[in-house]
Amino acid sequence: MSLLTLWGGCGSRLRRRRNNQRGFFLLEALVLSFLVLGCGALTVAYRALAESRAVAGAEITAAYLAQEQNAWIEGQSASYLRAHGTISWRGQEKAALERNGTRFEISSSVSQHPETNALASIETRVRWQIGGRAREGTYRKLVAYHE
Repeated sequence: MSLLTLWGGCGSRLRRRRNNQRGFFLLEALVLSFLVLGCGALTVAYRALAESRAVAGAEITAAYLAQEQNAWIEGQSASYLRAHGTISWRGQEKAALERNGTRFEISSSVSQHPETNALASIETRVRWQIGGRAREGTYRKLVAYHE
């Protein structure tokens, strides 16, 4: 056996290993790209879910604030309700407050019910901004006048 034969034999094995490694590298690149795409898709889904959760939380908070405002107005006397057509948050001067990192503006209008003098119609508007978009909720309630 000559040195040239040994050298040629080793060379063919090295070429075979290189050829096998080229295909394996392509497979690795494809798997890695699918992983990166998957992580990107998960990130987009997570951001959409977080935004949806924030919007739902703000809407629930707005509904509870409107209920609290309407309950406070319901407890006021008939003379107070007839004297004030527009009422800010619980009768305070400022109509805005902050809850859970969101700023809410609350105002209520009180009017006499068109069919009877014994009832007042309350319309409470709650405005807030979340995700760069302004949102508003309107809540209505009938209350009885009392002294």
